[in-house]
Parts: sequence; C-alpha cells; structure tokens
Amino acid sequence: MAALLPGCLACDIVSGKFVQPGGTIFENTHWHVDTATSANVWPGFLMIKLKRHCVHLADLTPLEAASLGPVIQIINRALMQVLHPARIYVCSFGDGSSHIHFWVLPRPPEMKSGLHPVIFNLDMRIALTKCLHLKKWLVPPAKLVQIAGQVRQSIKQMPSA
Repeated sequence: MAALLPGCLACDIVSGKFVQPGGTIFENTHWHVDTATSANVWPGFLMIKLKRHCVHLADLTPLEAASLGPVIQIINRALMQVLHPARIYVCSFGDGSSHIHFWVLPRPPEMKSGLHPVIFNLDMRIALTKCLHLKKWLVPPAKLVQIAGQVRQSIKQMPSA
C-alpha cells in the first residue's frame, strides 16, 4: 500500500484501522469508496478516497487521475440503480480534511434541484445533528449497511466493474 499518514481519518479508513458502516463498497488500486465519515444524514452519501495520503489534486499520479473517472461512473451507475435519485452530485472541497476525497450525494427527487439547495440541506442537517443533537435526519446504521450492500451488489453485477 502507498504512503499513509498516521492520525489521518481517511488513511485510517483505507488501511482498515477504522471501518465505516457497510464497510468497503468498492475499491481499485488507487481509490476506496465507503459511506460518509461525518454524521450520516443523507441516504447514499458516499465518499471516494484516494488510497494514499495526498492533499492536492494536482499531485495525483497519471494512473490515479485516469482511474478516478471510471470509479465515479461505477458508483453513479450503482446509486442510480439502487436509489433512483433525480441527480447525483460529486464534489471535492478539500477544506475538512487534508486527504483527497470526493463527496457523492444522490439528490432525492423531492428535494429542490441545484447545488446551493443541496449543500444548504447537507450543512443544515449536519449542523442540527451535531450541535443540537437532533436525530431527525440521521440515517440509521442498519440503513447505511443496507444501502452499502445494495450498491456493492449492483457493482458486482456490472459487466465492466
């Protein structure tokens, strides 16, 4: 395995020291996919993490960069099949962690479209859950495991995965 940074949560996850609910959903030589590491307030909120410690996208190797697109496509296909979202957002802000990772957010059909309403909904749900301990949006661990299993199974059935 490539170089990992002790104490980095993403590194601990890709090394197997810490396992998210549902475990590893998909991985290849360079990328690891599992459920989100924060308070999971969104069904199907997944994280794509680089399997070595790296901070900047500009520092990806050519092979890491080339293998990212297919991972995003595979995860999106599986989420479309399992959850039937109106849209799937894949984004990387890089402010919350010094480890390259991407959020995968399947927007339910009943949620208003557009990146701003989606990010507002996510931020509001996380803030109210963490700060005020509201449990309304928390996805139960059993549901996270169920969705992870369904996505994993969908990927296994793909001819190209």
